[in-house]
Amino acid sequence: MRKPREITERFHELYARRLKERRFRFLSKSPMNCVNNRRLRVKKVGKVGFCHCDEVLRRSGGGLFVCNEDETAQDCSFFRCRNTEKSVEEDFMDILRSPSRCGNEYPKLAVLVWCMQDVEKNGRWGRLRCALWKVCRSISDLLLIRWW
Repeated sequence: MRKPREITERFHELYARRLKERRFRFLSKSPMNCVNNRRLRVKKVGKVGFCHCDEVLRRSGGGLFVCNEDETAQDCSFFRCRNTEKSVEEDFMDILRSPSRCGNEYPKLAVLVWCMQDVEKNGRWGRLRCALWKVCRSISDLLLIRWW
């Protein structure tokens, strides 16, 4: 069995790696991260990204401007990222707090969180806390005559 310290170290390594990947994905210059990009459904094609920046539309002749490729977004001088470092971290923490979402998106992190919680319960202080809770619950049951 792994030691609690090893589990914690592995969790921190994996946590840092996944957060770095998430930052890269949501802070990069791509169409899905641009404030001006709107994805609309087009028949027989699926969803396509269209730029809604007034300056880009004016320069393209007033028509529609398709911004669906990473190269287009990287060359755009009017690109504004819709995410911030803080929003990416908060979203990541929300995912980790929700067991079902964490299990779907980051299964290895979910298992490590589960192991860390198990270690926390089975540690010296965790066992003492559980024992005290059981004693207090038994005393309250006796006092309130809920034992039968």
